[in-house]
Amino acid sequence: MIWEDINMTDLSGTKCPVCGKPFLPKDDIVVCPECGAPYHRACYQKVGHCLFEDKHGSGWSWEPPQDQQTDGEALRCPHCGHSNAAGALFCEHCGTPLPRAVENGGTDNSAVPPYGQGPTGQRPGQTPYGQTPPNGWPYGQMPFVFDPMAGVSPDESINGAKAGEVAKVVQSNTSYYLPVFVNAVKFHKRRFNFAAFLLGGAWMLYRKLYRLGAILTVIVLALEITGQFLTARFSNPLLLQIMNSLGFSSTTSLSMQQMYQVAGKVMQLPAGQQALFFLPEIMPIAVLVIHIIIGCTANKMYRKHCVGIVKEIDASATDENEAMIQYQEKGGVSIVWLTIALVCSLIASNSIYFLM
Repeated sequence: MIWEDINMTDLSGTKCPVCGKPFLPKDDIVVCPECGAPYHRACYQKVGHCLFEDKHGSGWSWEPPQDQQTDGEALRCPHCGHSNAAGALFCEHCGTPLPRAVENGGTDNSAVPPYGQGPTGQRPGQTPYGQTPPNGWPYGQMPFVFDPMAGVSPDESINGAKAGEVAKVVQSNTSYYLPVFVNAVKFHKRRFNFAAFLLGGAWMLYRKLYRLGAILTVIVLALEITGQFLTARFSNPLLLQIMNSLGFSSTTSLSMQQMYQVAGKVMQLPAGQQALFFLPEIMPIAVLVIHIIIGCTANKMYRKHCVGIVKEIDASATDENEAMIQYQEKGGVSIVWLTIALVCSLIASNSIYFLM
């Protein structure tokens, strides 16, 4: 049978099952890998076997007597079994929050197994023979804790509204927007919003800026449909007419000299026809400019929108429950409107196939 050594600080005050003497920090201790029972090495060598081997294989694991488990001077971690100083809030070994003290001044550790629930009695995060992974944390790395506020204090003021209340409006991706809002207010730093740049008015509808989002979406859709209409009904027919007048085939590529001849014919057209001919090429540029402006101003507009909702709810809500209901209704995002806007944009960008 293989035995494992164990850190003595976890057995302080526990008695050896053979000699009945409490374990001391300097004692040489081994632990049964089957049931977790600790022994002085000399005591086990004297007996020659685990005193509880008749229970091996039954799922039973050794636990110290009840009077040894409750220790008014130490707090045992419910995750790894490590003994911590009285009054500690977190385990010094694994970082797990420690149970709060009960009314009698002790701690409720009655359900905490001293060596974990592993099949060989090892602590969670240890190998079956007691070796702790690197960094001193279970599984070899420190646990990652996600902060939805991204380090921003809930009481931080954003244009007169608390950051914690603004977060209730944002709801989704608060770790991006809260620092951006705070930096804009305190340090006048602006940040380009790539999501707003790519989606345009659809992003505003997604973030529930319905009025401005609807206006910009309609403008962009109108530009796209107008460009497609002029291309299908004016520019392409006029281009084919010019090519036929010059004797060029529309099924083959034009040479550079032929393209110059076509351009010369276009420049001879009346100014109104020239404008209509080139207008479909200008429409995409206008849409791009609108999207760039949205990307540059989106964070500022959204900050004002969120702060306005917070102040509106603070003024109208009569209690906390009503306020939370309003935050859920007016805050967050709208997947439905985002989907509608994207579908409309897809149809508008391919409307030329419906106009031909």
